[in-house]
Amino acid sequence: MTYLIITRTDWEEPPRARHQLARELAKTHNVIFVSINKNGNPRIQTNSPQKNITLITPYWFLDGKYIYRIPILNEVYQYWLYSKLKKNANCRVINFDPSATLLHKFFDDVVYFCNDDFTSIRRAKSLVTKLYFHLSQRIIAKNARFCTAVSEYLKDQLSLHTDSSHLILTAAEQLNISPKYINSNNSTINAVYVGWISKINKEWILSLSQKKNIVIQLIGPYEANNFKELIEKENIHFLGQKTGEELVNFLEKADVCLAPYIIGRDTEEVYTMPNKFWLYLNYGHPIVTCEIKRLYSLPKGFVYQAKNENEFTNAVIKAHSENSENSFLERLSFIKENNWGSRVNQIINLYK
Repeated sequence: MTYLIITRTDWEEPPRARHQLARELAKTHNVIFVSINKNGNPRIQTNSPQKNITLITPYWFLDGKYIYRIPILNEVYQYWLYSKLKKNANCRVINFDPSATLLHKFFDDVVYFCNDDFTSIRRAKSLVTKLYFHLSQRIIAKNARFCTAVSEYLKDQLSLHTDSSHLILTAAEQLNISPKYINSNNSTINAVYVGWISKINKEWILSLSQKKNIVIQLIGPYEANNFKELIEKENIHFLGQKTGEELVNFLEKADVCLAPYIIGRDTEEVYTMPNKFWLYLNYGHPIVTCEIKRLYSLPKGFVYQAKNENEFTNAVIKAHSENSENSFLERLSFIKENNWGSRVNQIINLYK
């Protein structure tokens, strides 16, 4: 069986659900991964980044990050792209593109994998784009063979437009290493954050930095002008984007992993199990985050939630003091049961 994965994502981006699903499917199936288009003369470029995966990179008149914001232009682009992909009509299609309203006109077997909140009319700033996203979900969900959602909220939203909406959480990607427990006997706490730094609660990180025995390492893209007060702190280190062995090295040496989201609608309604948590648990580390109202039920000692900056600092200290080799091994055992192999099996069973 061949799976055609439609995305608005570059293959070279840090791994997200679509990349992880593609890699897992490629262990037993052929996968065609369609990335976001680049600016250039209209054409299709193909290559093979790894065994059983064909990467398709479209080129078109306008860069992909702008096209979906202009509904008429997006429809024209879709028609052009799907006409080119039609030769793969016998594939099973897994769609990650929340604006792919024409996909069902070219392919019969389409599944919608919803892993971001494009269902909300509040998603975009432009009124036209808001309405376009909102209406797109109806069309995509209604014409999909079935829909999967990574949170209870998204599942509920899709259920308004289809009778076949299922909760399938994201998962841990199998590592090429076997994490080992490091007993931190010294008083210094190595706290690591990985992700878009624009999403962190700056006040909470500033408050945490007042504890001089806590070293805070922020890994991910950022704009220096927005974080001047954090950059000035001696125990806060902005490390930029890390991948491969470099990222592994930082995560292996972490004592505690951070997820201090800005409190808002996502933490109040949308999040069930942020993808970042799987990455952290994959290394056996405790997680300290803000309060997430609809967080997936996890064993005690996996995630420490805080309602304010003081609780956040105390939770980091508590997570570190309560960590042990037994809790480390429990997290790794949990991950083995919640990897992308199990998620692929769930999806394939839904096809049946």
